[in-house]
Amino acid sequence: MNAFIKKVLLFLIVGSFPLWFLLLGYFIFDPFMVLRSYDDFSYSYVLPNRDYISTEIYLRNYPTQHYNSYIFGSSRTLAFRPDTWENNLIGNNNPYIFDASGESIYGINKKIKFIDDLGEKIDNALIILCEDVSFQRDENHEGHLYIKHPETSGENKLSFHMNFIKAYYNPTFLLSFYDYKLTGNFKPYMSEFLESRKMAFDKINNKMIIEDQEEELLRDPESYFKNRESIFYPRTSNDKIDSLPQINAKHQKLLEEIVVILEKQNTNYYVVIGPLYNQVKFHPKDLALLKEYFGDRLYDFSGINSFTEDKTNYYESSHYRPIVGDSIMNYLYKK
Repeated sequence: MNAFIKKVLLFLIVGSFPLWFLLLGYFIFDPFMVLRSYDDFSYSYVLPNRDYISTEIYLRNYPTQHYNSYIFGSSRTLAFRPDTWENNLIGNNNPYIFDASGESIYGINKKIKFIDDLGEKIDNALIILCEDVSFQRDENHEGHLYIKHPETSGENKLSFHMNFIKAYYNPTFLLSFYDYKLTGNFKPYMSEFLESRKMAFDKINNKMIIEDQEEELLRDPESYFKNRESIFYPRTSNDKIDSLPQINAKHQKLLEEIVVILEKQNTNYYVVIGPLYNQVKFHPKDLALLKEYFGDRLYDFSGINSFTEDKTNYYESSHYRPIVGDSIMNYLYKK
Protein backbone atom coordinates (compact mmCIF):
# COMPACT_ATOMS: atom_id res chain seq x y z
CA MET A 1 0.00 0.00 0.00
CA ASN A 2 2.82 2.45 0.86
CA ALA A 3 4.54 1.74 -2.46
CA PHE A 4 1.29 2.39 -4.29
CA ILE A 5 0.71 5.69 -2.46
CA LYS A 6 4.26 6.79 -3.35
CA LYS A 7 3.63 6.03 -7.01
CA VAL A 8 0.39 8.01 -6.99
CA LEU A 9 2.08 10.98 -5.32
CA LEU A 10 4.94 10.84 -7.79
CA PHE A 11 2.51 11.03 -10.70
CA LEU A 12 0.66 13.89 -9.02
CA ILE A 13 3.86 15.83 -8.38
CA VAL A 14 5.04 15.63 -12.00
CA GLY A 15 1.61 16.76 -13.11
CA SER A 16 0.58 13.77 -15.22
CA PHE A 17 -2.45 14.96 -17.15
CA PRO A 18 -3.88 11.44 -17.80
CA LEU A 19 -3.74 10.65 -14.09
CA TRP A 20 -5.51 13.86 -13.12
CA PHE A 21 -8.05 13.30 -15.87
CA LEU A 22 -8.79 9.77 -14.65
CA LEU A 23 -8.87 10.89 -11.02
CA LEU A 24 -11.47 13.47 -11.97
CA GLY A 25 -13.57 10.63 -13.39
CA TYR A 26 -13.25 8.76 -10.09
CA PHE A 27 -14.71 11.68 -8.13
CA ILE A 28 -17.40 12.43 -10.71
CA PHE A 29 -18.71 8.88 -11.14
CA ASP A 30 -17.87 7.43 -7.70
CA PRO A 31 -17.83 3.94 -9.26
CA PHE A 32 -17.58 2.07 -5.94
CA MET A 33 -20.22 4.24 -4.22
CA VAL A 34 -17.98 5.07 -1.26
CA LEU A 35 -17.54 8.83 -1.68
CA ARG A 36 -21.12 10.06 -1.26
CA SER A 37 -24.26 9.04 0.61
CA TYR A 38 -26.79 6.91 -1.26
CA ASP A 39 -30.40 6.18 -0.45
CA ASP A 40 -30.28 2.91 -2.40
CA PHE A 41 -27.27 0.77 -3.34
CA SER A 42 -29.25 -1.53 -5.65
CA TYR A 43 -28.42 -2.34 -9.28
CA SER A 44 -24.85 -1.10 -9.34
CA TYR A 45 -22.93 -2.65 -12.22
CA VAL A 46 -19.65 -2.34 -10.30
CA LEU A 47 -19.04 -5.18 -7.83
CA PRO A 48 -19.78 -3.62 -4.43
CA ASN A 49 -18.10 -3.79 -1.06
CA ARG A 50 -20.89 -5.42 0.94
CA ASP A 51 -19.29 -4.58 4.28
CA TYR A 52 -19.45 -0.89 3.40
CA ILE A 53 -23.07 -1.11 2.20
CA SER A 54 -24.19 -3.06 5.27
CA THR A 55 -22.55 -0.58 7.61
CA GLU A 56 -23.81 2.51 5.77
CA ILE A 57 -27.42 1.29 5.74
CA TYR A 58 -27.14 0.44 9.43
CA LEU A 59 -25.66 3.83 10.35
CA ARG A 60 -28.43 5.62 8.49
CA ASN A 61 -31.29 3.62 10.00
CA TYR A 62 -30.45 2.37 13.47
CA PRO A 63 -31.51 5.53 15.38
CA THR A 64 -35.07 5.25 14.02
CA GLN A 65 -35.42 1.53 13.25
CA HIS A 66 -34.19 0.28 16.64
CA TYR A 67 -32.99 -3.05 15.27
CA ASN A 68 -32.73 -5.74 17.90
CA SER A 69 -32.03 -8.91 15.86
CA TYR A 70 -29.05 -9.52 13.57
CA ILE A 71 -27.80 -12.02 11.03
CA PHE A 72 -24.01 -12.01 10.69
CA GLY A 73 -21.91 -13.75 8.06
CA SER A 74 -20.73 -13.76 4.46
CA SER A 75 -22.81 -13.27 1.32
CA ARG A 76 -24.30 -16.71 2.07
CA THR A 77 -26.58 -14.88 4.49
CA LEU A 78 -28.73 -14.07 1.43
CA ALA A 79 -30.30 -17.48 2.10
CA PHE A 80 -31.59 -16.32 5.50
CA ARG A 81 -34.56 -14.06 4.87
CA PRO A 82 -35.50 -11.59 7.63
CA ASP A 83 -39.26 -12.16 7.22
CA THR A 84 -38.87 -15.93 7.69
CA TRP A 85 -36.63 -15.36 10.71
CA GLU A 86 -39.03 -12.84 12.24
CA ASN A 87 -41.86 -15.36 11.96
CA ASN A 88 -39.79 -17.79 14.02
CA LEU A 89 -38.95 -15.31 16.78
CA ILE A 90 -41.04 -14.53 19.84
CA GLY A 91 -42.27 -10.99 20.45
CA ASN A 92 -41.73 -7.84 18.42
CA ASN A 93 -38.43 -7.90 16.57
CA ASN A 94 -36.79 -5.80 13.88
CA PRO A 95 -34.11 -7.87 12.11
CA TYR A 96 -31.09 -6.61 10.19
CA ILE A 97 -28.68 -8.54 7.96
CA PHE A 98 -25.18 -7.31 8.80
CA ASP A 99 -23.20 -9.28 6.22
CA ALA A 100 -20.02 -8.79 4.19
CA SER A 101 -18.42 -10.52 1.23
CA GLY A 102 -16.04 -13.22 2.42
CA GLU A 103 -16.88 -12.31 6.02
CA SER A 104 -14.40 -13.49 8.65
CA ILE A 105 -14.78 -14.03 12.36
CA TYR A 106 -12.79 -10.78 12.68
CA GLY A 107 -15.53 -8.92 10.78
CA ILE A 108 -18.32 -10.54 12.80
CA ASN A 109 -16.51 -9.64 16.03
CA LYS A 110 -16.10 -6.01 14.96
CA LYS A 111 -19.78 -5.66 14.02
CA ILE A 112 -21.04 -7.16 17.28
CA LYS A 113 -18.70 -4.90 19.26
CA PHE A 114 -19.82 -1.90 17.21
CA ILE A 115 -23.51 -2.51 17.93
CA ASP A 116 -22.82 -3.11 21.62
CA ASP A 117 -20.68 0.04 21.90
CA LEU A 118 -23.57 2.06 20.43
CA GLY A 119 -25.73 0.81 23.29
CA GLU A 120 -28.07 -1.03 20.91
CA LYS A 121 -29.82 -4.27 21.83
CA ILE A 122 -28.91 -7.66 20.39
CA ASP A 123 -31.91 -9.71 21.52
CA ASN A 124 -31.52 -12.31 18.78
CA ALA A 125 -28.61 -13.30 16.56
CA LEU A 126 -27.77 -15.79 13.85
CA ILE A 127 -24.07 -16.22 13.13
CA ILE A 128 -23.48 -17.99 9.81
CA LEU A 129 -20.02 -19.57 9.52
CA CYS A 130 -18.44 -20.86 6.32
CA GLU A 131 -15.79 -23.57 6.14
CA ASP A 132 -13.89 -21.74 3.40
CA VAL A 133 -13.76 -18.12 4.65
CA SER A 134 -14.74 -17.61 8.30
CA PHE A 135 -11.32 -18.41 9.74
CA GLN A 136 -9.08 -17.44 6.85
CA ARG A 137 -8.20 -14.12 8.51
CA ASP A 138 -7.76 -12.80 12.05
CA GLU A 139 -7.38 -9.11 11.10
CA ASN A 140 -8.81 -6.58 8.67
CA HIS A 141 -9.15 -7.62 5.03
CA GLU A 142 -7.25 -6.08 2.16
CA GLY A 143 -8.64 -5.09 -1.22
CA HIS A 144 -11.58 -2.93 -2.20
CA LEU A 145 -14.16 -5.75 -2.08
CA TYR A 146 -13.32 -6.95 1.41
CA ILE A 147 -11.80 -4.16 3.52
CA LYS A 148 -13.96 -3.26 6.52
CA HIS A 149 -15.81 0.01 7.00
CA PRO A 150 -13.66 2.38 9.13
CA GLU A 151 -16.53 2.86 11.58
CA THR A 152 -16.40 -0.80 12.61
CA SER A 153 -12.71 -1.54 12.09
CA GLY A 154 -11.56 1.69 13.74
CA GLU A 155 -8.77 1.91 11.17
CA ASN A 156 -7.56 4.79 9.03
CA LYS A 157 -10.10 6.25 6.59
CA LEU A 158 -7.40 7.30 4.12
CA SER A 159 -6.09 3.73 3.98
CA PHE A 160 -9.66 2.54 3.40
CA HIS A 161 -10.18 4.88 0.44
CA MET A 162 -6.76 4.17 -1.05
CA ASN A 163 -7.89 0.55 -1.55
CA PHE A 164 -10.61 1.83 -3.89
CA ILE A 165 -8.36 4.28 -5.72
CA LYS A 166 -5.86 1.48 -6.26
CA ALA A 167 -8.62 -0.75 -7.68
CA TYR A 168 -9.84 2.12 -9.86
CA TYR A 169 -6.41 2.56 -11.47
CA ASN A 170 -6.22 -1.12 -12.33
CA PRO A 171 -6.10 -1.11 -16.18
CA THR A 172 -8.69 -3.90 -16.39
CA PHE A 173 -11.09 -1.93 -14.21
CA LEU A 174 -10.61 1.28 -16.16
CA LEU A 175 -11.22 -0.48 -19.45
CA SER A 176 -14.21 -2.40 -18.08
CA PHE A 177 -15.82 0.59 -16.39
CA TYR A 178 -15.53 3.08 -19.21
CA ASP A 179 -16.31 0.50 -21.90
CA TYR A 180 -19.54 -0.35 -20.10
CA LYS A 181 -20.19 3.33 -19.39
CA LEU A 182 -19.98 4.11 -23.10
CA THR A 183 -21.65 1.03 -24.59
CA GLY A 184 -23.94 -0.31 -21.86
CA ASN A 185 -22.86 -3.84 -22.85
CA PHE A 186 -21.43 -6.35 -20.40
CA LYS A 187 -18.57 -8.43 -21.79
CA PRO A 188 -16.93 -11.52 -20.24
CA TYR A 189 -13.60 -9.79 -19.58
CA MET A 190 -15.40 -7.34 -17.27
CA SER A 191 -16.42 -9.98 -14.71
CA GLU A 192 -13.42 -9.32 -12.44
CA PHE A 193 -14.82 -5.91 -11.52
CA LEU A 194 -18.34 -5.55 -12.92
CA GLU A 195 -21.59 -7.33 -12.06
CA SER A 196 -23.90 -8.55 -14.80
CA ARG A 197 -26.61 -9.78 -12.42
CA LYS A 198 -29.40 -7.57 -11.09
CA MET A 199 -28.77 -7.29 -7.37
CA ALA A 200 -31.17 -5.42 -5.10
CA PHE A 201 -30.62 -4.47 -1.46
CA ASP A 202 -33.49 -3.69 0.89
CA LYS A 203 -33.09 -0.14 2.18
CA ILE A 204 -34.22 -1.07 5.70
CA ASN A 205 -33.19 -4.63 6.58
CA ASN A 206 -30.34 -4.91 3.99
CA LYS A 207 -31.69 -8.14 2.48
CA MET A 208 -29.92 -8.99 -0.78
CA ILE A 209 -31.89 -10.43 -3.71
CA ILE A 210 -30.34 -11.67 -6.94
CA GLU A 211 -33.38 -10.84 -9.01
CA ASP A 212 -32.58 -12.26 -12.43
CA GLN A 213 -31.44 -15.61 -11.04
CA GLU A 214 -34.57 -15.95 -8.92
CA GLU A 215 -36.74 -15.09 -11.93
CA GLU A 216 -34.94 -17.64 -14.11
CA LEU A 217 -35.25 -20.34 -11.47
CA LEU A 218 -38.97 -19.75 -11.05
CA ARG A 219 -39.57 -19.54 -14.78
CA ASP A 220 -37.60 -22.58 -15.95
CA PRO A 221 -35.62 -24.41 -13.25
CA GLU A 222 -34.70 -27.30 -15.55
CA SER A 223 -33.00 -25.01 -18.05
CA TYR A 224 -31.34 -23.03 -15.26
CA PHE A 225 -29.36 -26.03 -14.05
CA LYS A 226 -28.81 -27.49 -17.51
CA ASN A 227 -27.18 -24.24 -18.62
CA ARG A 228 -24.86 -24.36 -15.62
CA GLU A 229 -23.72 -27.97 -15.69
CA SER A 230 -20.07 -26.91 -15.81
CA ILE A 231 -20.50 -24.89 -12.59
CA PHE A 232 -22.02 -27.73 -10.59
CA TYR A 233 -18.97 -29.95 -10.53
CA PRO A 234 -19.35 -33.58 -9.40
CA ARG A 235 -18.57 -34.43 -5.77
CA THR A 236 -17.27 -37.71 -4.40
CA SER A 237 -19.37 -39.90 -2.15
CA ASN A 238 -16.66 -39.91 0.53
CA ASP A 239 -16.53 -37.57 3.49
CA LYS A 240 -14.14 -34.65 3.02
CA ILE A 241 -12.57 -32.87 5.97
CA ASP A 242 -10.34 -29.81 6.17
CA SER A 243 -6.77 -31.03 5.90
CA LEU A 244 -5.54 -28.71 8.67
CA PRO A 245 -7.16 -26.86 11.59
CA GLN A 246 -7.93 -23.20 10.85
CA ILE A 247 -8.72 -21.65 14.23
CA ASN A 248 -5.67 -20.02 15.80
CA ALA A 249 -5.11 -18.17 19.09
CA LYS A 250 -6.26 -14.82 17.67
CA HIS A 251 -9.43 -16.43 16.35
CA GLN A 252 -10.09 -17.86 19.80
CA LYS A 253 -9.75 -14.40 21.35
CA LEU A 254 -12.26 -13.04 18.81
CA LEU A 255 -14.68 -15.89 19.59
CA GLU A 256 -14.32 -15.31 23.33
CA GLU A 257 -15.14 -11.60 22.92
CA ILE A 258 -18.23 -12.44 20.86
CA VAL A 259 -19.53 -14.82 23.51
CA VAL A 260 -18.93 -12.31 26.31
CA ILE A 261 -21.00 -9.64 24.54
CA LEU A 262 -23.83 -12.00 23.60
CA GLU A 263 -24.04 -13.33 27.14
CA LYS A 264 -23.94 -9.80 28.57
CA GLN A 265 -26.78 -8.85 26.21
CA ASN A 266 -28.68 -12.05 27.15
CA THR A 267 -28.94 -12.75 23.43
CA ASN A 268 -30.94 -15.68 22.08
CA TYR A 269 -28.53 -16.84 19.41
CA TYR A 270 -27.50 -19.74 17.21
CA VAL A 271 -24.29 -20.38 15.31
CA VAL A 272 -24.78 -22.19 12.00
CA ILE A 273 -22.05 -23.80 9.92
CA GLY A 274 -23.55 -23.49 6.45
CA PRO A 275 -24.13 -26.33 3.96
CA LEU A 276 -21.61 -25.49 1.25
CA TYR A 277 -21.69 -27.25 -2.11
CA ASN A 278 -18.08 -28.40 -1.64
CA GLN A 279 -19.27 -30.76 1.15
CA VAL A 280 -16.09 -30.17 3.17
CA LYS A 281 -16.47 -30.46 6.94
CA PHE A 282 -14.60 -28.39 9.49
CA HIS A 283 -11.54 -30.05 10.96
CA PRO A 284 -12.50 -31.99 14.14
CA LYS A 285 -10.22 -29.77 16.25
CA ASP A 286 -11.97 -26.65 14.96
CA LEU A 287 -15.40 -28.14 15.63
CA ALA A 288 -14.33 -29.05 19.15
CA LEU A 289 -13.19 -25.47 19.78
CA LEU A 290 -16.42 -24.02 18.42
CA LYS A 291 -18.34 -26.40 20.65
CA GLU A 292 -16.39 -25.11 23.65
CA TYR A 293 -17.48 -21.54 22.92
CA PHE A 294 -21.04 -22.05 21.70
CA GLY A 295 -22.12 -25.38 23.20
CA ASP A 296 -25.53 -26.58 22.06
CA ARG A 297 -26.09 -23.30 20.20
CA LEU A 298 -23.80 -24.60 17.45
CA TYR A 299 -25.32 -26.45 14.46
CA ASP A 300 -23.15 -28.01 11.81
CA PHE A 301 -24.66 -28.44 8.33
CA SER A 302 -21.36 -28.87 6.51
CA GLY A 303 -20.29 -32.06 4.74
CA ILE A 304 -22.59 -34.56 3.05
CA ASN A 305 -26.27 -34.17 3.94
CA SER A 306 -29.69 -33.67 2.36
CA PHE A 307 -28.98 -29.98 1.70
CA THR A 308 -25.60 -30.40 0.04
CA GLU A 309 -26.54 -33.47 -2.01
CA ASP A 310 -29.23 -31.60 -3.98
CA LYS A 311 -27.75 -29.15 -6.50
CA THR A 312 -31.11 -27.41 -6.89
CA ASN A 313 -30.51 -25.95 -3.43
CA TYR A 314 -27.81 -23.69 -4.94
CA TYR A 315 -27.59 -20.68 -7.25
CA GLU A 316 -24.11 -21.88 -8.19
CA SER A 317 -21.37 -23.76 -6.41
CA SER A 318 -20.89 -21.04 -3.79
CA HIS A 319 -24.29 -19.74 -2.62
CA TYR A 320 -27.18 -21.77 -1.31
CA ARG A 321 -30.73 -20.56 -1.84
CA PRO A 322 -33.36 -19.17 0.59
CA ILE A 323 -35.19 -22.51 0.57
CA VAL A 324 -32.19 -23.85 2.48
CA GLY A 325 -32.06 -20.91 4.89
CA ASP A 326 -35.79 -21.17 5.54
CA SER A 327 -35.46 -24.88 6.33
CA ILE A 328 -32.55 -24.31 8.70
CA MET A 329 -34.34 -21.52 10.58
CA ASN A 330 -37.53 -23.55 10.86
CA TYR A 331 -35.49 -26.40 12.30
CA LEU A 332 -33.62 -24.22 14.80
CA TYR A 333 -36.70 -22.54 16.22
CA LYS A 334 -39.23 -25.38 16.02
CA LYS A 335 -37.04 -28.36 16.85
